[in-house]
Amino acid sequence: MRAIIFAGGPGIDPGRVASIASSCDLVLAADSGANVAAACGIVPDRIVGDLDSIDPETRAFMESKNVPFEVYPSEKDMTDTEICVKDLPEDAEITVVCSFYGRPDHALSLMMLAIREHANGRDITLTDGVNDFIPMCGPDEISIEGVQDPESLIISLIPFTEVKGVTSEGLYYKLEDSDLTPGSSYSISNRVGKDSDSFRISVKHGKMGVMIVPG
Repeated sequence: MRAIIFAGGPGIDPGRVASIASSCDLVLAADSGANVAAACGIVPDRIVGDLDSIDPETRAFMESKNVPFEVYPSEKDMTDTEICVKDLPEDAEITVVCSFYGRPDHALSLMMLAIREHANGRDITLTDGVNDFIPMCGPDEISIEGVQDPESLIISLIPFTEVKGVTSEGLYYKLEDSDLTPGSSYSISNRVGKDSDSFRISVKHGKMGVMIVPG
């Protein structure tokens, strides 16, 4: 099962996000994520949250489409997006559409959420349609094939814990059984190797995120 969760925030590319959503079996919107879904021309299967940030016009539109609302109190122990993640089956392939340009506390919290959920065996990634965040928890491996315009991309490996045994193939700056330390910029601003349209990254131990951004 493929699921997409719309979180709120600015700077989201509606074209690419709509393309991702069209291939999903379930579409959820976390409160103001309904505004983003509407901007992408997507009607979610369900809207979840305390409804403190959804636009009145979006709410009226979604109600006219008979979209169910799962309403929570504003004083709660989880964000609306985390509630959506918890609602999904353990084996769901989850894409969270979120902003990396809005509130930095929300963006960092979502990265940590993705790391935690992936450490528990879940398939989860974050995107705004332009930038992508892929969590990795060792032992782990990702392989990205068929990269369009690879010379325009920057790939950064961000360790959230002490990370051991990182190896890359297809990146310009090669890593070979390398160890990474939180706070170090050693693995920031790599790129796809010359004449390549794919890359692979593996890690033996620890937790990190792979951030893919336009250069």
